[in-house]
Amino acid sequence: MPEYLLALYVLTTLLVLSPVLVALIAYRKMLRIRRVKPESIERISLEKCEFPPEILLKPWIVDTVASKHGYDLKVHALPGSITRLAIFHHGVSWNWMGTIKYMSAFIDEGWTVVAYDCRGHGESGGGNPSYGFFEKDDLKTVADWALAHYPCGDGFVVHGESLGGATVLQYAPLDSRLDAVIADCPFSSAAAELDHRLAIFLKLGFLRALVVALVDFLAKKIDGFSLFDADSFGAIVATAAPILFIHGKEDDYVPWMMSLAMAGRRRKAMPEALTEFLLVPGARHAASYNVDPAGYNKAVFGFIRRVSTLKGKS
Repeated sequence: MPEYLLALYVLTTLLVLSPVLVALIAYRKMLRIRRVKPESIERISLEKCEFPPEILLKPWIVDTVASKHGYDLKVHALPGSITRLAIFHHGVSWNWMGTIKYMSAFIDEGWTVVAYDCRGHGESGGGNPSYGFFEKDDLKTVADWALAHYPCGDGFVVHGESLGGATVLQYAPLDSRLDAVIADCPFSSAAAELDHRLAIFLKLGFLRALVVALVDFLAKKIDGFSLFDADSFGAIVATAAPILFIHGKEDDYVPWMMSLAMAGRRRKAMPEALTEFLLVPGARHAASYNVDPAGYNKAVFGFIRRVSTLKGKS
């Protein structure tokens, strides 16, 4: 074979195999999440002073609920003194304890709080994360359980971080009982988030699009969902529920522009719906609360008060 044809053959082979190899690595990184042991999460959270150890000694109600997708979800609930309910959803690789820092102010205010290990995390069953596609149904199941056990006549709110933030946005159109949504550092879609991560080392857009398509093919064949259907950007204009977006300005994992774009789209498409956006200077991914807990809680409860006023609830 002439040398130029051999070189062309090698180059063509590399061009074909490289996106495939990158897609396999990306699929593994994105969808083969290692479970972190609950004791490790507890230790790390306490070392970071994200919550005081005595909060774990409160009279938590622990239960399991059955997902419609064929596995059990481990739920933790702490009944409050007022008829308000907040459900919290953690981020990738973590478990329910990752949301305790957000719960603390709600607990102090007398709310009933509920958190759970999402599919494939902690002590829950299920397969790989689907970035909101299956998780939104699981949140609906947990909400059904919580609303059957605890009164919430004065308010029902969901809060999510990262994966949880995207999940609460995708869940919102499914539940008319919902009063408000708080989405901390959510991605606009699983496909957009993968494209963002790939852009760090794949500058050519057509190569990223090819890798995303290959990973999407694997997700559909192996995990039963499409990255494009894990779509927060579409869900936000399918619900009238008030939404507060929160994002750290130094977040390079899920860029804050995703939240800004979602807030902007919703304000334009649904000007009558309450849409708020908090950008936290100096905060990296999922660290807005850690950087400014007082400012975070002020924004959250200010938003909830505005929601209550709009809905005529005290």
